[in-house]
Amino acid sequence: MNAPRPQSWLLAALLLLCACTPTPEPRLRLGTTPWPGNEPLFLGQKLGLLPSERIHLVEYVSSAQLMRAFRNGAIDAVSTTLEEVLSLEQLGHDPKVVLVLDASHGADCVMARPELESISALQGRRISSEESVLGMYMLTRALEQAGLRHEDVRLDIRPLETHVAAWQRGELDAVVTFEPYCQRLASLGARRLFDSSRLPGEIIDVVVVREEFLEAWPQHVDALLRGWFSTLAWKQQHPQEAMQRMSGRLGLDPQRFQEAMAGVRLMDEPSQHTLLTGPRPVLRETLEQMGELLRHHQLLPGLPGRTESSRMLETAPLTRVSP
Repeated sequence: MNAPRPQSWLLAALLLLCACTPTPEPRLRLGTTPWPGNEPLFLGQKLGLLPSERIHLVEYVSSAQLMRAFRNGAIDAVSTTLEEVLSLEQLGHDPKVVLVLDASHGADCVMARPELESISALQGRRISSEESVLGMYMLTRALEQAGLRHEDVRLDIRPLETHVAAWQRGELDAVVTFEPYCQRLASLGARRLFDSSRLPGEIIDVVVVREEFLEAWPQHVDALLRGWFSTLAWKQQHPQEAMQRMSGRLGLDPQRFQEAMAGVRLMDEPSQHTLLTGPRPVLRETLEQMGELLRHHQLLPGLPGRTESSRMLETAPLTRVSP
């Protein structure tokens, strides 16, 4: 019997090695946009509280790009608002909310030329918003304060990152936007006509995870929740250092960043249970009310008559991390 050639032994060894080498775990690709409420995520990674070997933060320049990436499968999870969650539901993406990041209480805004002193003064004016459900919702809610509709203004849809330059060129009379752009436009003389402090509990940011990733890698989602809670605890213990560390990424000095954060209420561990768990979770009612508003204003006309909000809330990760 002939002995195997050396190449055969090498091939056999390589096959054995491949069979014994475990498949590397994928990282949870979490998409974000520049927004003060997302900064604790990046702070958590800097501090080592949000493990980078399990969670990869991917930042997009606008909500439109972010939601497109999630719909196309480029990311596994997304930090977004309830309006966009309902849009995903309408499109059949079966969104699963696992964490509430914050509630906007002034950090979403309508900024206008200084001579425009009221919402009613926007009639016939050119108003810009990015292409997003949130932008249209904010504009609709602002206009209705003065009895106006979309038809009463000149709507200019353009990418979020182009708003400031367009403003400086004098092409726009008002902009629907959010922090840090509210601060940037204010520094150029814009007047704040309306903001989310007049819509309490309506602009809420959450993390949505794709169902198949949630089922395959629950430990990664658990790590996200633990990291978020630990980072908020660290921030509470080191408030000045936290503000210093978080301000730079958004191009704001610490004072401006603190002003932007004044309009954002971060949701800690106890808040999650109030919002997500119990026989009648607060977020479930909020989603149902939001669905009604979006249907009423024809912003998501294809949304079912009754929003099945309970199926969008996935509380298993919170229950595991914080029983």
